[in-house]
Amino acid sequence: MKIRLKKSGRYQGYQIGVHADEESLTVENTEGKQVAHLALEDFLDRLGATTAEFKRQHPRLELGTHIKYYNSEGQLRDAIASSLGAGGLFIDQFSPPPMGTSVRLEIHLPASKKVIAAESKVVWIRKSIVEKVFYPGMGLKFTSISDKDRAEILEFIKKFNRQRGFHEFDPDRTPA
Repeated sequence: MKIRLKKSGRYQGYQIGVHADEESLTVENTEGKQVAHLALEDFLDRLGATTAEFKRQHPRLELGTHIKYYNSEGQLRDAIASSLGAGGLFIDQFSPPPMGTSVRLEIHLPASKKVIAAESKVVWIRKSIVEKVFYPGMGLKFTSISDKDRAEILEFIKKFNRQRGFHEFDPDRTPA
């Protein structure tokens, strides 16, 4: 099923495709070119609703973070994760591997000398630049990461968000 956007100012004329068989969404620009493909599970995670019944499991930080990953040939590559959470990350990349691909990661948190190792899987792909803001790349979900490393990522994100005054995902905060 496809829905053409008619009222949305910035995205008027874009089409949203809902694919029940693979539980995914696609976005096509006004020329009919696919600009995004997103697993429904990740879409729901990205909504970040704040109700107790439906919200993102882990907070996310939109900040360029240096990471390294192993490509399909086993070569270690440098990259930037433009979004990082305790459940996964998004790597800006023009030629991401196919959905479902396993990816080994080395995450380098700012102000930390420790390298966090994690196994992940490609769960969604953005194939092209969207509105000159969102770059192509791949959304990765951690499939194997130690509890200690996940906690370190979570604490880094919470600390950074507290310093910015953003407390939406801070369970340690006492409401004002």
